[in-house]
Amino acid sequence: MVTGAQFDKTELQRLMQEQGVDPAPEKEKQQEPASKKLGRIMTVVLLAAYFIVLLFGKYVFPEDSEILRSMNVFTREEAPNHLVHIISLAILTLGASTILRFFIARTAANSSLTKHTGKAVMELLGNFVKYAAVLVLVFLFLSALGVDTAELLAGLGILGLVLGLGVTSLVEDVVAGIFIIGEHLFDVGDIVVVDDFRGRILSIGIRSTQIEDDGGDILIMRNSTIENLVNMTNRSYYAICDIPVAPTEPYAHVEEVINNAHLEKLRERYPEIEKGPFFLGLSEIGDRGVQFITIVAICKEDTKYWIQRIINREIKLLFEENNIQLGEQGDDDDD
Repeated sequence: MVTGAQFDKTELQRLMQEQGVDPAPEKEKQQEPASKKLGRIMTVVLLAAYFIVLLFGKYVFPEDSEILRSMNVFTREEAPNHLVHIISLAILTLGASTILRFFIARTAANSSLTKHTGKAVMELLGNFVKYAAVLVLVFLFLSALGVDTAELLAGLGILGLVLGLGVTSLVEDVVAGIFIIGEHLFDVGDIVVVDDFRGRILSIGIRSTQIEDDGGDILIMRNSTIENLVNMTNRSYYAICDIPVAPTEPYAHVEEVINNAHLEKLRERYPEIEKGPFFLGLSEIGDRGVQFITIVAICKEDTKYWIQRIINREIKLLFEENNIQLGEQGDDDDD
């Protein structure tokens, strides 16, 4: 049996609609992670609480309250309590960043607003705001602790020049690693394809990433060299089975047997099958009359080969039960 045959996705979507199955990809229905949503809500609540205390705290605390004076980051007055001042700076900076990135994400989701600029530009703007907020927060912390940030920036500039001249490749790998982790391009356990190498992410280091294939071989790549990578995790995939049937078998009989078998019931036994299996009909006729039928199931990428084996087994048993002979793919090469 041959697997991995090509097929027309439009025809599959039409068949799914006829059977009352939603053809929309599962990834479009995925909701925002609860942890991310909870973090955003907590940040907004803290920001709101900060302004409430700042505006109405004078009715609760004494006028010369050390806490209120330290919380107010909008004055040039020296904060008597550095810890409270630093916490206030963190809440204000992260809160503003969260709200701004939320509106950017909403704008990116609105197709009418991103028709000319594209979603990629909005996502890039959101990432810029996130990293800029972190940098601003770091320098605000240092400034609140009494560090001369102007001299620090000058020192970092000289250090960056030295590093750039001496260890360029190391800096590139480290920076690439930071962006990979910060932007969640992929994570440990994800299934990815790099060029012709398919495997699962074994580890993500600050300088290199390790990918292990099904055979146990490990590909080690410098982070700065990772370019053509496809993340296959959490996306729907097609388990395609192209099955040869003997030319002596009437195709109408084969079609009737498969339709009466109700292959979609396999989902009850194998929940890894998200949709299908779907019988797409006769896909090819060989030179000696071998008939190739195609059956497709939608599943996760990491289960596609197992689902293909399951479908092949079920079809083999079904054909044996109904005395249907499989074709021989080597017939075309025999004299």
